[in-house]
Amino acid sequence: MTLSVRLGALGEYLRGSLWFLPGVSVLAALLLAIALTRVTVEDSFPLAALLLGVGADGARGMLQVVAGAVITVTGLVFSLTVVALQLASSQFSPRLLRTFLRNLGNQVVLAIFLATFVYALTVLSTIRGAEDGRPAFVPQVAVLVAFAFVLASVAALVYFIHHIAQQIRVDVMMREVHADTLEAVDRTHPDPLGNGEDGWLPDPPARAAVLAARRSGFVQAVSVAPITSCAEQGDLVVRFVPAVGDHVLAGGPLAWCWAREPGQPRLDVDALTGEANAAVQVGFERTLRYDVRFGIRQLVDIAAKALSPGVNDPTTAVDALGHLAALLTVLARRRIVPQVGLDGEGTPRVAVPSPDFADYLDLACGQIRRYGSREPAVMAKLLWLLGEVGYAAPEAGRGRLAAAQADLVVSAAERDIDESHDLSWVKAARVQVDRALR
Repeated sequence: MTLSVRLGALGEYLRGSLWFLPGVSVLAALLLAIALTRVTVEDSFPLAALLLGVGADGARGMLQVVAGAVITVTGLVFSLTVVALQLASSQFSPRLLRTFLRNLGNQVVLAIFLATFVYALTVLSTIRGAEDGRPAFVPQVAVLVAFAFVLASVAALVYFIHHIAQQIRVDVMMREVHADTLEAVDRTHPDPLGNGEDGWLPDPPARAAVLAARRSGFVQAVSVAPITSCAEQGDLVVRFVPAVGDHVLAGGPLAWCWAREPGQPRLDVDALTGEANAAVQVGFERTLRYDVRFGIRQLVDIAAKALSPGVNDPTTAVDALGHLAALLTVLARRRIVPQVGLDGEGTPRVAVPSPDFADYLDLACGQIRRYGSREPAVMAKLLWLLGEVGYAAPEAGRGRLAAAQADLVVSAAERDIDESHDLSWVKAARVQVDRALR
């Protein structure tokens, strides 16, 4: 796997962890405390008047209060974070937890509190009084910086209370998922819509060898460069089975491999299996870095949860459809083809399947259509989405896909909506779709 893909996967993991940034801050606070306790300031120094000038007992008391109060508040912050995670999981979708954990504001607040606690304890351990016969030692600069840490912790606490209240709002969560998914779209489908949209995805011949997966999990990324080089050396073709976001099983098929010309020497399946597995990043969960479907899935989950009988919140489902419409119209204007590895002469050697636009459209509409078929507002908004998608790129045949989905929406509404007045609302929205698709 290429270094960029490995670093991207590592960065994605660290960005979604609550320990990395706080851990770095603890180490930095420890080093800062050790350095500042060695700094002494003479009375003749022009800025000496800015120092606190406290004695050993006063400095000890202040730092003890700081350490005790900060660790108590840190426990409160962790508790509120866990409550917010539980609320996001039960009320919206368990797949939103990673989005919450990736939030930089939460990580920074925890980092400030833990850094303040470690800094205060470290400076406290260096203070000594004159009672043991040795001269008293109070690192005035370090104590002053501890006071600055306290002010930063107070500001972080006020920010966290505001931030956590905003973070658990479903509108904020959908906005963050929307932004992350747009980044994934730009990363995986950067090219504008053009000719030759089918791409290259060869069917394996009967002589193709199966390369087995060595780990179970979700495919998070595929790096085609190393396996392309290997395929070029052996004059081979490699066609991966799963797309990014699909689940693979250890021992199951990961890729097919065959010689470009029949009658070539027998393939070294073991070596090729190792190369294919090395090219694939497999993890225990899906991530949004290269998996556009995962972002769409999160928004669909929010809408489906809102339409459940225990919640009954069609307004949230309508708002989720607005975000889905924005994403799908961007995808409708992009070239969506399999990932292909070309050798030095431009010959395709490796192909990684990708969901096509029909897959994205069905993922965004299918469950919402089925769960919201009794709610006219949801059905009308879904038809509006399809009209916007068809209007965005009618020349690529994606308007026909939108029209087919619109027929399914109207059919579901006619089956489940009893009131003619409500049904007329849906049919009027269908007329608007037809106008958009002309």
